Amino acid sequence: MDAGLFSKLLKKHNNYRKEKKFEAGVAAPVNHTFYHPKEVQKFPVRYESDEYIKRISHRNISPVIDGNKATFLYWGKPDLRVDLVSELSFWSTNRNTVFQRVANENLYHLTIDLPEDARLEYKIVVNGNWIMDPLNPLKCDNGIGSQNTYLVMDKYVKVNEIYPKEGSLRGEIKELEFIGKAIEGRRMVYIYLPPGYDPEMEDIRYPTIYVHDGGDYIQRANMVNTINNLISEDRIEPIIGVFINPIDRMTEYMYNVKYSKLIAEEIIPEVDKKFKTIPDAENRAIMGASLGGIISFFTAYKYPDHFKNIVGQSSSFLFLEKEITRMIENSQRDFNVYMDVGIFESLIYSNRRMSQVYRRKGCKFFYQEISEGHTWTNWGNRVKDALIFLWSTESPEGSD
Repeated sequence: MDAGLFSKLLKKHNNYRKEKKFEAGVAAPVNHTFYHPKEVQKFPVRYESDEYIKRISHRNISPVIDGNKATFLYWGKPDLRVDLVSELSFWSTNRNTVFQRVANENLYHLTIDLPEDARLEYKIVVNGNWIMDPLNPLKCDNGIGSQNTYLVMDKYVKVNEIYPKEGSLRGEIKELEFIGKAIEGRRMVYIYLPPGYDPEMEDIRYPTIYVHDGGDYIQRANMVNTINNLISEDRIEPIIGVFINPIDRMTEYMYNVKYSKLIAEEIIPEVDKKFKTIPDAENRAIMGASLGGIISFFTAYKYPDHFKNIVGQSSSFLFLEKEITRMIENSQRDFNVYMDVGIFESLIYSNRRMSQVYRRKGCKFFYQEISEGHTWTNWGNRVKDALIFLWSTESPEGSD
């Protein structure tokens, strides 16, 4: 750790807290409200001419990117059924996923029009067998114990904050084994403590974010790297992160009152007792993706005295959407809300409807749609936007 950089950061941190009055019970103002839907798009499948396919096939790569079109190639024996499956096809084969064979060649092809900033995960299906694209070296963890091939279009923007940076300060992670009462059982909770955290310095306390699927946000979304980088670059206020692992994800995250009680009445008091948090709703956030998103909203509205800030990524609002909508509309509390969703997801429609609920309420919120899918890569890339929205006056990139 660079001692000079550490001293500079700590001094800035202390001054910032004095200027913004970050004493217990007083939160930094959230001054920006952004709404960023993308134009409703279709992603048509088509077939280029045999001459074009023969010409590009000599590159021996797939897909071949040209502007907003991606052309997939597959070499194989005659009389094969070759399909492209992805979120665009709900990960299933149909008449719109079938490759076409070049006449008198063992070469198959299919072209899709995509946004020029898109990232798409996919697989090739050959006679019913799911395989990685043999002409594409780009592979990633698919979150269910296997891998997907993926493509990035020419204007896709790589998010550097998710990677460790040279000279960046690093926080500390402590492991806690928590034994619950509202929901019995042992679960792992990982506590992120920011650079400069000193339990002996009573005059400095920190906002806290509670993160569902905690291990995945650390390992797959690289959230700790993002927090370290944003704090080191003085782009966000130093925060404490509480990364909570589920025991039974489907049961706990599906609007489970007992799970919300576990968070609010057991885990929060334990964290506030052991660590230097600012113990109020204004300085506390709750966050999750997919089902983790809906339990974040549900818990915040069940316990508005505990949470003022909500982050939902690709939240699965299609489950009990009317019930959560009524809960939001009937609430007398205002929340600071960050939402994002991928344009390739079927969840985009329920997220759009929910974003309109917040617009009608006049809530301070940020909503954006990304040219990606329901993936940890997408969520990890957007973590910086959520943290900046909550704990900085800097606007996330791409905002008006």
